[in-house]
Amino acid sequence: MLDIPSRSQVTASHDEENVNVNVVFGSGTYVEDGHKARPRPDGTQPSSAVAPPPAEGNLQLPLAALHLSRKKSEDSDRISHLDLEKGPPEYQRFVLNIDGLKCGCCETGITRAVSRISAIRDHQVNVVLARLEIDLDINQITIDVAVQKLSTATGYTFEQDTGPNDQVLELVHPDPRAFDRKDLPDGIISVERQDPRKHFWTSARPRETDHSATETAAVQTSEKTLPVQKIDKDLNTQRQPCKARVHYDASVIGARDVYAFFRMKHDMMDLAPPPSHSSLELGAKQSRRALFWLFPALVFTIPVLVFAWAPVNHENLAYAHASLALASIVQIIAWIEFLPSALRSLWYSRILDMDLLISLSTTTAYAFSVVLYAFRSIGQPLDLDSFFETSTLLVTFILFGRVINEYARYRAAKAVSFRSLQADRALLIAESHARSPDPPAAEIDARLLQYGDKFKVPPHTRIVTDGTVYYGGSEVDESMLTGESVPVAKSVESEVHAGTMNGNGTLLVTLKSLPHENTVHKIAAMVEGAELTQPKIQALADRIAGWFVPVIAAIGSVVFLIWLLIDRYHNNSGWSDAVVRAITYAIATLIVSCPCAIGLAVPMVVLIAGGVAARYGIIFRDPQKLEVARGVTDVVFDKTGTLTTGFFSVLSAEYYGTSEHVVVKRILLGLLRDSKHPIALGVYHFLAKGTRMDDGPELAAMQVHSITSSPGCGISGLCTSRNFEVRAGSPDWLNFPVEDSNSSFLVVTIQGSLAAVFKLRDTPKPAAAAVITALKQRHITVHMISGDSQGAVDAVAHALDIPKRYTKSRCKPEGKRKYIQDIQEQLWKDKNRVVLFIGDGTNDAVALKQADVGVHMHSHHAGSDVAKQAADVALLTDRLGDVLLALDIAQAAYRRIVANFVWSAVYNFGAVLLAAGAFAGIKEGGQEVKIPPQWAGLGELVSVLPVVVIAFQIRWRDYGRRWKGLEKEEVLDEREEAWKRAVEEREKRERDAKEEEKRAKKEATEAAVERESEN
Repeated sequence: MLDIPSRSQVTASHDEENVNVNVVFGSGTYVEDGHKARPRPDGTQPSSAVAPPPAEGNLQLPLAALHLSRKKSEDSDRISHLDLEKGPPEYQRFVLNIDGLKCGCCETGITRAVSRISAIRDHQVNVVLARLEIDLDINQITIDVAVQKLSTATGYTFEQDTGPNDQVLELVHPDPRAFDRKDLPDGIISVERQDPRKHFWTSARPRETDHSATETAAVQTSEKTLPVQKIDKDLNTQRQPCKARVHYDASVIGARDVYAFFRMKHDMMDLAPPPSHSSLELGAKQSRRALFWLFPALVFTIPVLVFAWAPVNHENLAYAHASLALASIVQIIAWIEFLPSALRSLWYSRILDMDLLISLSTTTAYAFSVVLYAFRSIGQPLDLDSFFETSTLLVTFILFGRVINEYARYRAAKAVSFRSLQADRALLIAESHARSPDPPAAEIDARLLQYGDKFKVPPHTRIVTDGTVYYGGSEVDESMLTGESVPVAKSVESEVHAGTMNGNGTLLVTLKSLPHENTVHKIAAMVEGAELTQPKIQALADRIAGWFVPVIAAIGSVVFLIWLLIDRYHNNSGWSDAVVRAITYAIATLIVSCPCAIGLAVPMVVLIAGGVAARYGIIFRDPQKLEVARGVTDVVFDKTGTLTTGFFSVLSAEYYGTSEHVVVKRILLGLLRDSKHPIALGVYHFLAKGTRMDDGPELAAMQVHSITSSPGCGISGLCTSRNFEVRAGSPDWLNFPVEDSNSSFLVVTIQGSLAAVFKLRDTPKPAAAAVITALKQRHITVHMISGDSQGAVDAVAHALDIPKRYTKSRCKPEGKRKYIQDIQEQLWKDKNRVVLFIGDGTNDAVALKQADVGVHMHSHHAGSDVAKQAADVALLTDRLGDVLLALDIAQAAYRRIVANFVWSAVYNFGAVLLAAGAFAGIKEGGQEVKIPPQWAGLGELVSVLPVVVIAFQIRWRDYGRRWKGLEKEEVLDEREEAWKRAVEEREKRERDAKEEEKRAKKEATEAAVERESEN
């Protein structure tokens, strides 16, 4: 804490990001962290003290890191205190599962509670999955303090969702000291232990990435965690086993090695139960809890209904006594279930929620029944029947509606869950039996797999993780990845993916990815991340739900007063009759309305639509784009690899200069070996394998270093042996224009002199023409842009019937962005145009970000993590028809969101009118047309059930049926098949090199352990 001397003058101003503090210092002492330092007689500062600031100056500090406390004086603008103790904010993202979330209208209370915690910068709530994601400044408060504040303010239980973590192994042991080791082997980064009393993790050892400093780091204490001694004291008070999470580097030490290390030290060490999908677990738990309260309420309500409606002697007080006892039990259940959260929301968040209306209505009905019972018991009965059946039936119907609501949310979460596709067990093949055609295999927990493993996939079982087949053959159902039900043939060197289902054959597979990084994990992570993002239309639903309950409460009060006056003065009824009639209408009005349908209208549809899209291999990384995609006016395609196959064939090769042609080829082999650009791959394959125009033995690549890739231009490097620069790229980049034609060109220069020119050709995908025709039928304008030559672009445009004015050639990344921006600035029906861009390469990242909807298409040769991160939608396959499928799902989702809003409005408007007695003057069969209060409890069920059904309609429709046939006509010629083989061979070489490196690290680690054990 920095105290400013009293005679110093401090003025401050701030903008959006910074606080500018101007300080004119007087004489005095300077204190930091409570330690006073006096100036020396010569005016110098003691070494142990903090040197004073200059006499006058400006300090610019981050606004989020500066806490200003003002003196309690008349001049409130005078700043006397600057809290710099905690330093700049350090935000960390946490995902919390919410236990106790009852309906879709509860989001307002959670949002209000979150907004009152200043350390939380941003948050996202999903009421269907019952999850909260927050960005917390851990320098202000810890996660357990934030959880405690949220629980206090809302009444819900918040539990940190650890989920499947990167390179983490969870272990359990009765003695917490078993994890307090200082002689951990290299590769173990940290050990965290869970406090059994809380739902967060405490680090018993700081994370240390420097494995050479393992022993030193083991005795250090993290400044952001509790001391180890206090952890031991706390954990030793618990009777239940201690759970620990071991973070390790899988490239240094494997999961089985980690487990074996702790197991060797402690025989009782065991693996913790595998983590389940938290949202599903909580959904099932809340459904069971709702059913738990419904069952006794139903049991005690039935006798009350019998006493009230059966032809029994109602003069007998025994029936009244029994009804009071049974109704009291049912009312206590209602108070336990609804009243605490209602009062908590009212006190902490100043929110009138649905639980408060339920508590108020049921309590009023129950209290009125008790009053009638009391008068009857003392021998002065009123001219009214018992009211107990109204309160009990009301509570029971409300609880029944909650059960259906919870179960619907649980089914929705389960319908889109990808974690369940991850197999829990694996059949590990010992290294000694790896070469056997039918090797024995040991069943192990999938979490114990490690790099270099080989595993067996029996027929009709789910593949445990990504890998490469090294023996066997089968057909694999990859519908979870591609949406295609036709099995895919797999043989030696074929890639298999986690979560897919094996067919009739047996596969022996070499592991490629661990479970925490395989296909299932990646898809699930993208889907779950998108589920917590809210579309803009959700803000409208939140505002409506926030005002709903206060408005209904006001309407209920008005209904009570109106009917009281009508019955007393217009119908000339007695006060008792008027009060009873008014109460029945008021209770029915309060209960029959339900904001839950409004709260679930958007998230339920977004959740189901995102899950359905993922089943077809389409990931909406930003659900807001579901709303935007329905209004797309223009679709801009990148040419190479998107509209075309991306497999370039070399038509001709011309060499120039006096250099030996063989030398040029060898240099190019070294330069282009690791390039993923389709043109570079075409030339590389041409040179490596030879063609009819270039017969001869395979060439050995020369070493090229300092290789640099320029997106949209080309690639350059330095030849190691001859020490000269070589470049390969577009003619414009190298300033060697060529005669334009319907082909693509790769120009090669050595030391600035022209060395070679390669002429290549690419062909459109067979599905491209059909997709473009379908887009035009939707009145969507189709564009095509490319970094290729004008002639190559014109040839593809002519083949696909794209007008030349909607094409652009020789586009660098910035040129693609500018082209999209120009389209966006044009008007279409008095609105800005909405642009969807589809690309697959690194040079498309800028354009993907600029577009209103950026779609990244999977590519076997030009995939880019940069482009994937910039995209709003990711296609897991290279099927062009998936673009139409994505637009169909977005349109269907929007229609169902609108339908849900319309239903919610129609239901609440009509139900409130009926319950309030607006049609009481209409007689039907001698009865008034109204909703009795006891039947009003079905309001939540009647309002929410159609919302769920409307949302699930997306899942019931086969959206891919219209576009599945588009890709089946595609037949690759021999060159394209050779392309694929070349790419696979290069990837195999890369995998082998990585495995060899890991094997060397493992051997070095084992040797180090042996040396330590000998010592």
